[in-house]
Amino acid sequence: MPIKDTLFTVLLSVGTTLVVTHFLNGHSAIPAHAASQETVRELTVDRLIVRKELIVSDTGSPWDTGFESQQIPRGLVARSLAPDENGRPGTAGLWVRSRLIKSEIDDPFDDRFHAINRDGSMFRAPGHISWNVWLDDAWRQAAIIQGEILEKSEIPPQLWNGGNHPGRLRFQSFRPNHGEPLTDAIIGQGMMSVGGGGYGGGGLPYPTETLQLWGGKLEAKPVGQPSPPRVVKTTGTTAHTYALIAIGSQGQRSEPSTITNASGLATLEWDSVTGADAYIIIRDGQELPGVLRIEGSHKDWTDSP
Repeated sequence: MPIKDTLFTVLLSVGTTLVVTHFLNGHSAIPAHAASQETVRELTVDRLIVRKELIVSDTGSPWDTGFESQQIPRGLVARSLAPDENGRPGTAGLWVRSRLIKSEIDDPFDDRFHAINRDGSMFRAPGHISWNVWLDDAWRQAAIIQGEILEKSEIPPQLWNGGNHPGRLRFQSFRPNHGEPLTDAIIGQGMMSVGGGGYGGGGLPYPTETLQLWGGKLEAKPVGQPSPPRVVKTTGTTAHTYALIAIGSQGQRSEPSTITNASGLATLEWDSVTGADAYIIIRDGQELPGVLRIEGSHKDWTDSP
């Protein structure tokens, strides 16, 4: 082959290779900035380790716009104990916006509050639930339910073990012009304290009797007598009379209401009675079998043959 044809063939091969390589690179390569913004539609891993923060948010921001100081999450924020940008120790926590829905099959719900001192000793108040309101640029507790391992009336602490550990629940609320919560009730080991005084952060004394009332008096209110039921409509057959008896949650019965006349089997309505948990209908002077438990302040009931 003449040298001229050989050189032409070599140049043509090199040129073709360069064109094809440039074409392939131009269509397959993704710029670095574009790749960093690409959304991963699905990610499957055997283990995911997040060392600092996990954010589930449609906007990419941990907190909802305008609520950064209140730390209202846009979706879900999970943080570890990693120090912040100033080197201060971090606060581990889980912030969830809206509902926290738990489901299980063949196993009861199980929310546990574990706490232990750094030296390994027992933490005497291992967890609490609090309800808070945003006031004066901070979340303020309004009410608390706290679990405690403090009860000493039956077993002294030196004899506690894994099989006899006692515990109790403390219910607390805040009152006006008090910096500490005031204990409203303590329940544990078959005994209960109910308080109405200013016991501050120390709380009520633990009861030595089955029920102890502190800082007030116990007042029993009888179940109110119902007003006569109102007739909404009747079947217009045989005339009947109707009256009501209110029943308290402990089974206490009220005096019967005055009677209401109806020209047939009636649809009745009446208003809720203070302290009443259920009702008995009296038709023509005879109590109908069973009790009625109807929710709401307004009751409706229809008689049937």
